[in-house]
Formats: sequence, C-alpha cells, structure tokens
Amino acid sequence: MAQGPTLALIAITLNEEALIGQCLRSASICDELIVVDSLSSDRTVEVARALGARVYQREFTGYIAQKQFALEQATAPWVLSLDADEQLTHGLREEIRSVVSSPDSADGYEIRRILYHLDHYYTRGLYPDYHLRLFRREAAHFGGTEPHARAIVNGTVRRLRAPILHFSYADIADHVATMNRLTTQSAAQAQYGAMTPLKMFANPLWRFFNFYILRGGFLEGASGLYASMAAAFYVFLKYAKLYERKLKDRRATSA
Repeated sequence: MAQGPTLALIAITLNEEALIGQCLRSASICDELIVVDSLSSDRTVEVARALGARVYQREFTGYIAQKQFALEQATAPWVLSLDADEQLTHGLREEIRSVVSSPDSADGYEIRRILYHLDHYYTRGLYPDYHLRLFRREAAHFGGTEPHARAIVNGTVRRLRAPILHFSYADIADHVATMNRLTTQSAAQAQYGAMTPLKMFANPLWRFFNFYILRGGFLEGASGLYASMAAAFYVFLKYAKLYERKLKDRRATSA
C-alpha cells in the first residue's frame, strides 16, 4: 500500500514570480507543495504549478486567514511554513528530515532566519529572528495580530540549528515600501492612548539602542547601522500613523 505524504510546504503569495521558484526548489524534501495565491497579476501561479505545487487562488483577507487556509489544505502530518522570499539551507533540509522521521520529535520547531539585504548576510545577533515554522498539522493553527501572523502550537516546541535564508527586499525602495505597508496595517490594529506621543519618541530610540548596541549591530559595519536605523524608523512610522488616525477621527467628529 502506498504511503501518504509526510511533510507539506505551505506558502502564500502575491506577485512573487521572481522568488517563488527558488523557495519551492529549496523545499524539495516536501511531499506536498501548497501555494495560496492572492490573485497575482504576474507569473507566480504559472511558476508554482510548473514546479508541482497545488495552487489555490483566493482574495486576500489578511495574513492570518490566508495562512490558516493554506494549513487547512495540507494532508501530511507535518507542515513547513515558508514565505515566498525564504529558502531552506542544505543543513536545514537534513535537520527537518531527521525531525519528521524521529519518534521523539516535539510538536513544533522554531527556525532562525538569516536576512540577506544590500549584499550582506546578517549572521550575527542583530536578527535573532526565530519563528515557529515546522509543526505537526493537527497541533497547530495560525493566530497573532495583523500583519504578523504566527503559527501557534498546542504542545512542546524546540529549536533547530540550521537557518532559513530570507531574501526579503530587492532594494532600499522596496524595504521602505514594505515598512509603509506593514505599519499601516499595524497602526490600524492599535489603539491611541495618552502615552502614544511619548512612545512615538521613546520607542524608536530604544529600538535603535537595542539593535545597534545590545544586539551588536555596530559589529556589522554600515549594514548594521542601516538595519538599526530602519528598525527604529519602522517603530516611529507605526506610532506616527496612529497619531495621524487620531487627527482624522477628531476632524470627522467635529465636522
């Protein structure tokens, strides 16, 4: 009798033709390739199907809902969740093979991401960046706060050693556009409070200090300075948009 699939890859996409191919190829250890596409206008779907993925197209209603839908399409007992701009390393593929075949495995595994941006791999502590990406299907669901969907596992969680490679931004303009989009979504979920103006000042300063000094961004040279400044700007932008929303609400109520 034929054995069913052991490991499923799930990924969500929107206009990722330049990256989805490498993502799927790096996950060659997976028996199922599941892509949930948010109605891409480029060749994302064509590329994914050519590499053997089962593609579902549906309107984007949020990261949590989209990833949960992808999870529900899997049939394998183990699920690996990747973003389209991520790739498995050789060492990680071997670790995952070992985990899914072991009788003593945990219910979920966090995996560290190494960011590649501006011709630089951030391999030091600047981005500890562990995410729960490998888990038993029946023990997991997606939750969190938009736009930061995260897998939640009911059971034991451990960490793997080998990393995921994260090819997140094409250039600085792409990075700024991503921050703009994500902070808009994040600010929409937050509530304005009396401390918001103070947070708009203090939290970016803390984020820069944390990234550049405590996490050793200064050891990364110009790349570390850029990453620390960008992280601080992200926080500032989120609170600035929250303040802007309060001003719009005030104008609307006084009209």
